[in-house]
Amino acid sequence: MKSEESVPDPSDRARSSTETGHCGSVQEDAEKECSPKAVQSLYCILSEKEKIFTICVCSLVTFLGPVAGSMYLPAIGSLASDLHVSTAKIYLTLTTYKIFQAVTPLLTAGLSDQTGRRPILLSCLFVFICTGIGLASQTNYAAVLVLRCVQGIVAGTSTIVAFASITDLVTRGERGKYIFYSSIGMTIGPSIGPTLGGLVTQYLGWRSVFWFMSITAGVLLLIILSVLRETCRAVVGNGSLPPQPWNKCALQLVNPSRHEPEPKTRIIFRKRLGVLGTLKILHDRHVALLVLCSATCFCTSTAIFNGLAYLLEQKYHLEPLYVGLCYLPFTLGSCTTRWTAGTLADRLFKYYARQVGEDIQPNRQCPTQIQRIPLEKARLVLALPFVYFYTLCIIAFGWVMNYNVHLAGPLVLLFFCGNASSGVNNTLSMLVADLNVTRPASARAVMSMVNWLASAGASAAIIPLINAIGMGWLGVLLGGMMILVSPALWALYFWGKGWRDRKASAVE
Repeated sequence: MKSEESVPDPSDRARSSTETGHCGSVQEDAEKECSPKAVQSLYCILSEKEKIFTICVCSLVTFLGPVAGSMYLPAIGSLASDLHVSTAKIYLTLTTYKIFQAVTPLLTAGLSDQTGRRPILLSCLFVFICTGIGLASQTNYAAVLVLRCVQGIVAGTSTIVAFASITDLVTRGERGKYIFYSSIGMTIGPSIGPTLGGLVTQYLGWRSVFWFMSITAGVLLLIILSVLRETCRAVVGNGSLPPQPWNKCALQLVNPSRHEPEPKTRIIFRKRLGVLGTLKILHDRHVALLVLCSATCFCTSTAIFNGLAYLLEQKYHLEPLYVGLCYLPFTLGSCTTRWTAGTLADRLFKYYARQVGEDIQPNRQCPTQIQRIPLEKARLVLALPFVYFYTLCIIAFGWVMNYNVHLAGPLVLLFFCGNASSGVNNTLSMLVADLNVTRPASARAVMSMVNWLASAGASAAIIPLINAIGMGWLGVLLGGMMILVSPALWALYFWGKGWRDRKASAVE
């Protein structure tokens, strides 16, 4: 029996008939199983609207992470004054927040993959509400530092769930158009956070920032308790299996599912994944190379994002509110990825599937797709052009800011930077999910950890680098980083399928 993981470990491989089935090693058996008549079970029993709603709700929870990290930036001066500490100490709370946000998913990702998404989300939101209330009423710096660390734990844990929900609900051939919905929170959070924080702080004071976070988390908690279903395939399979009574939303209690249970669609783990089990995902060549490229892209976009406020204040003398508004083009560019990278990703997947005789049907997934379709080519043929387009945008943005051209110039380039960087990250994330279908949260946790650690480094280095070499040459440096890691994607494009085939043969 074959596993669909990119790192086939006999001790913790998962069994699922929708993913692994009873696949033989003979080509004739594979072709028979992939015939339209053989694929009977729906991958997910939810309608398209229900899928979008579920993914969006999960994504809105991830909105809290970047907002909590950036919303109180405009209030740093007030916080330092009221707590009688230096501004540097308040910035330390941001650093510790990011560190805990990066590392914590390693502890909870395996739990999410095996016990469910709802318990993780509900626990995170409850703790987030409590910490927000605690922060809003604090007068002690040490308590603020500790509570911010706890918020980082919650933010990091909740971030992985929205990504994992796509794998729970959507087949590989349809994930492109849904990836936008899962990234809404992470896309709009960083740009809206400072703007909201500035408005709230100006009119209501810095404590209202944390009250706002707690109220938002409370609203999301009520939504999840009321209407959000459990999606983890280890718990509910394709949605036809009832979860534990305590894990049902209010809607399920009032209106139970009428679908016939399909136990064979459930993923069964033989071994619980701990921190070391999650980190082992990095041992796989595919994941290691993809994480390297994703972290580099995340690092460069963070550098642009965090350096933007400094550049706008220094070169264009904008007020804080207008600085916040200048982040919106980057966000809008990221949102348009739904109609560029998302649509093309699905079309390219179907094209490469037809090349090997696979018939991609809506909401159905053939057990042998993972081995027969060249997943690397299907995804990277789109990611690579985005990588080089993003590189050009970064370099152009650097020199435009260096020569102080009209503000419209950098804003237009920010739009394209947002679109290109999201195109790269979303496509690489889809490939990681394709290769780790039985443990998507764990794979995402590893990717998020490296991304956030790279982001922390970029945040610390960006201002000194701007002052040292100027924004023009910094753009060249960031673009050069993208060029340097692009051969890793070319290696996967040409040889990734062969590596997977040899690994699968060795496991057999």
